[in-house]
Amino acid sequence: MNQNYFVNLPRRFTDNILGLHTDKGERWLADLPQIVDKIAENWSLLVEQPFPNLSYNFVAPCVCADGSQTVLKIGYCGENSEIFSEARLLKIFNGKGTVKLLRFDKNYCALLIERLIPGANLIKICQQNDAEATTIAIDVMRKFWRKPAEWQNFPLLEKWTNGLQKAENTIFPARFISKARNNFDELVALSKQNFLLHGDLHHENILSAEREPFLAIDPKGIIGDIGYDISVFLNNPLGWVLSQSNPQKILAFRVEQFAEAFEIEPQNLRKWAFAQKVLSAWWAFEENGKEWETDLALAGIWEKI
Repeated sequence: MNQNYFVNLPRRFTDNILGLHTDKGERWLADLPQIVDKIAENWSLLVEQPFPNLSYNFVAPCVCADGSQTVLKIGYCGENSEIFSEARLLKIFNGKGTVKLLRFDKNYCALLIERLIPGANLIKICQQNDAEATTIAIDVMRKFWRKPAEWQNFPLLEKWTNGLQKAENTIFPARFISKARNNFDELVALSKQNFLLHGDLHHENILSAEREPFLAIDPKGIIGDIGYDISVFLNNPLGWVLSQSNPQKILAFRVEQFAEAFEIEPQNLRKWAFAQKVLSAWWAFEENGKEWETDLALAGIWEKI
């Protein structure tokens, strides 16, 4: 493994690891080259330059001994690592609407997954034809949402949304928190059926592929109403939406598409989108205090639609 890869890891990635895991995160980053080498040896992989947009996991294309192209993903290996949920979810989906899981090493929190080629995400399509990007997302969603079995150990959506309670007695705007909590409470009460959801289904997590036209990557695994998955997509890509001359028009048309596709009241989708964006803003505030005001700017737009 080329050690220069680790000298030039993205600052965002290292900051995230250090911010979340402090001294343990520093040790994990120091051990990461050896972890990659060990996995590469065990699985007979040639690991290439990691992807440039790393955020919370080390992710790199690689080549197997048989010449097949795959992707190695390694997460910080804590007790509650999201990698465990991702591995379970991908195993359940078995490639239906999502990337396939090929191997998993729980000791190193390492996944080997199929590489999606050409692997272009929906951002460029969105910028050229937002309605087309939304149609693609709808098709992907239809393929993998399913009713959870009783034995499936994934968190309920309420566990995520209850995190908003911690925003009390902080400088985070109380009005947004109160409205978001009310929206979540109302929408969860109205929910007729919980599904096994992706949890982070935005434009960068839907890629073009050969096995299917498009497939989802990086699922978190959560049980709840499909409105939550839809709301994540509605709220992205954040910077592009906010840069448009009439973001309300774009968002309103997205709502129409999803409402018709899944027979959901448009007003409920708007409530989902507002609440999800406030939750996202709170997570940003809680982690590092950056960019949360940008998230709230989009939440404010939802109040006007």
